Amino acid sequence: MKTASQISRIRQRIAHLVGERRDAEKVLLQSPPLLRGSFSEVRRTCGHAGCKCTRGEKHVCRQLSASVEGRTRTWNVPQRYAAKVQRLTENYRRFRRARAVLVRVNRQIVELINELEAARTVPGFRDESGSQKG
Repeated sequence: MKTASQISRIRQRIAHLVGERRDAEKVLLQSPPLLRGSFSEVRRTCGHAGCKCTRGEKHVCRQLSASVEGRTRTWNVPQRYAAKVQRLTENYRRFRRARAVLVRVNRQIVELINELEAARTVPGFRDESGSQKG
């Protein structure tokens, strides 16, 4: 059996993880819309002769990339939708990070609860007469 200070440390670790889980749950329980994928801005040339991009001043192209049926797909995003798409993909990333934290923290809490149970269990208890009932 572990000492009272060891058991106390296990309880403190559990309490800390419960706080982390609460923070993750706050993010998960919000309801902003999500858009799976990544938003990016790339610079590219259009290929038209005489265009400014042939002189090094490339065009800004906004893109959304996402995995669809195991393959990465990329779509161009018009300027008027760029801010919204960027915000929705950030919501998705924030949600996925919180989900990963929740999974990790829950796993750690279960391990600590198992450790706490083992620490508090009296090994080989028998009644006073020395015989086992059963």
